[in-house]
Amino acid sequence: MESGPTKVAETIAGWLLPPACREEILGDMRERYRSGPDYFFEALHLIPSMVYSRICRTTDPVVALMEGLSMFTAFVIAARCFDAVLIFARDGYARLALPAVVALAGMSLADAYSDPRRRWPLKPLLAPALGFAAAYVQQSMYRRWSLPANVMGWGTVVSYMLVSTIRLLFPPPAERPQAARIPASWQKLELAPLPRIPKSLLVPILLAVILYLAVLRG
Repeated sequence: MESGPTKVAETIAGWLLPPACREEILGDMRERYRSGPDYFFEALHLIPSMVYSRICRTTDPVVALMEGLSMFTAFVIAARCFDAVLIFARDGYARLALPAVVALAGMSLADAYSDPRRRWPLKPLLAPALGFAAAYVQQSMYRRWSLPANVMGWGTVVSYMLVSTIRLLFPPPAERPQAARIPASWQKLELAPLPRIPKSLLVPILLAVILYLAVLRG
């Protein structure tokens, strides 16, 4: 009987787990190890759960909403300046919202995989860079939903400036100093009217509002 998982399997599982919980989860999986297939299926179940849990811990829903709205507004303004016809197209608002949604998802993942033990002043700016890189990949893969180059370029520049400012003012929860992790007064005021809405529903609600506006515009 095998005494533990192979080095390759454990390395792959370690790469897929967020750094904040990597050592603990790998240790628990090593203790429960029975066979290679069991280890694989346990990793298949645990890794998505840990990633989702980490996203919930590192994503402030109010700040995420601010970032999403600021990015969408930046792309709409860019389209207004360089390609106004896009705004009046039937799928115009949906195409303008897609880069913001992809970038926001990329930033959430980057925050989840950020190592809380490594800190530097400009670390909050790394996640937006990765998020917009993911948005450019999406634009290159799905030409049907891609934006004109000048709209995408200027929208990205303005969005990055806005999101970077927001993140420097309100860093992700995991990057805040230990004494400053208590929610600020403005966060309490914003969160109070929505106590029953899970964090995971905020992005779908934002998408629904954007698509509704797009339908009305069409």
